[in-house]
Amino acid sequence: MSVIVTCPNWCTTNHLGDDEPIEHDGPSWPTVEGVSGKSWANVGICTDRAHGVVVWLDADYGPNLTPRQAREVGLHLLEAAAWVEDHSED
Repeated sequence: MSVIVTCPNWCTTNHLGDDEPIEHDGPSWPTVEGVSGKSWANVGICTDRAHGVVVWLDADYGPNLTPRQAREVGLHLLEAAAWVEDHSED
């Protein structure tokens, strides 16, 4: 029996085999590397059961950022927030 999954038109998740997908992944912005060479920050779009389409922020190894790197992550967050506002009904 095959399952038909309905996704938003922006979904990039491969739901093959999922009877009822829990979340959908959307676009993401380039990773910003931190000053240590091991730290980083990522910004993207996903869905959340309680809040719908949301901005996703992932950072690891205590990313210490230069002012330029911090502005880059901040810009990614602003762009992602605008994207969510423009696509939350898709």
